Order: sequence, then structure tokens, then C-alpha cells
Amino acid sequence: MADNKGDRNRKGAGNDKGAVNDTVPLDIPGARGDVTVTGAERIFYKVQIDGEPVKRKGGGWTIPTRDGGEVKLQSRGFIPGFQTLYLGNRDVLRMGAHVGLAERMAMFLPVLLVVFLFPGVVLGVILFFMNVMAVKNPVMPKAARIGVAILNTLAGAFILLLLPGLVGGGAAS
Repeated sequence: MADNKGDRNRKGAGNDKGAVNDTVPLDIPGARGDVTVTGAERIFYKVQIDGEPVKRKGGGWTIPTRDGGEVKLQSRGFIPGFQTLYLGNRDVLRMGAHVGLAERMAMFLPVLLVVFLFPGVVLGVILFFMNVMAVKNPVMPKAARIGVAILNTLAGAFILLLLPGLVGGGAAS
């Protein structure tokens, strides 16, 4: 199972006036320099060594070690912002580990907007990414994270229901 040391060490995860610093130090034994992940609380993230971004190649990031060798940091996971970074068989960081099942389910509610065809699909994708950001926000209480995801979807459905009437209403002679 993941150690999630990044969750305990994350600056701003406590009561720091609501600020979230989503730079998480990674525990990689023997790494040359400080290895961090920036963007762990967002959708897209980047791995850095001593503040310099590391390019992803071959399915992962090559991290140089103090003894002159290299280790490969890889990611698993399909849902944006909820990947797990691992070295070999050891989990290094589980992004979004604090998000429960209810929040994850609410995050997918905009998929229901596909009944509105193309406009619903476009708005559904946009709202899905907004919901990922909302449910991953560690400062918000669980009920608020679920509520924001539900309200986003309801507002999107309301817009899609009203839009044809507003656009098409003025076109008649």
C-alpha cells in the first residue's frame, strides 16, 4: 500500500489559511537531489529534481542516483489527477488518496450530460475536469466537495435545457 508521506509533509494541507501548496516531496532512496511532484492537487503534474522539471520518457521519469545509477519512476492510473507514482513494486505517492468513493462518484456526474448530444459532451468534459479540481481540494469539507460536483452538473443541465430556447426563440419571423 502507498506510504502517502507526501500527504503528511504537504505544506498547506493543514490549517494554513486555506492555502494549498501542492508540491510534494518524494521518498526515493539514493536519489541525487530533492525529488518532488508539483501539481499533486491538480489534474496535471510534473516531477522535478531540485526544482528542475524532469522529462517523461519511456513510460516514466529517469531519476539519477548518488551512486551514478538511475531508477525509473512510473505512474499508474487512468483518471486524470488520481495516478499513483511508483518505483518497482513500491508506491511512492497516491495522488488524490484523501478523496473518498462518494466524491469520486460525484465527480463523474457530468457524464450524464451526454444525453444532450454534442453540446452535452463538450460541457460534460469541461465540468468533469472542474469536478476533479473540486473533489481533490483538501481544504473543502467532504460534503462541499460532493455538493459542488452535483451543482456543477445541475447547472450544466439547466444551461443545456435553456440554451436552445434562447438561441432558437429569436430566429422565427
